[in-house]
Amino acid sequence: MNERAMSGNDTAPTGWRVAVLGGGAWGTALALAMLRAGHFVRLYARDPETVAAIDRGENPRYLPGITLQPGIVATSNIQAALDGADCVLAVTPAQSLRTTL
Repeated sequence: MNERAMSGNDTAPTGWRVAVLGGGAWGTALALAMLRAGHFVRLYARDPETVAAIDRGENPRYLPGITLQPGIVATSNIQAALDGADCVLAVTPAQSLRTTL
C-alpha cells in the first residue's frame, strides 16, 4: 500500500446497503467513505474498464495513486447495483443523470 493509500475500517460491513451510481472520482471516493463507515457498497460504472479497475482496488483514470480497500462491489449493471439498496447516491454529471436513471 502506498503512502497515499486510503485505508480504514477493516471490519465486515454491518450497515446499510448503499448503491453509488457513478464511477468517477467523487463516486469512488464516496463509495470508499461508505465502506469505511461500515456499509455494504455497490458501485455502478458504465465503463467495464472502470469496473475492472475498481475490482482490482484502484481507479487510475479518476483517482490515480489511490489504493481502494477491498469491499466495494463494482458493476456495469445498474439493476445489480440498485438491487436491495437502502440508500442510493447518484454521483454522475448533471447532464448524464437522466440517461443513468
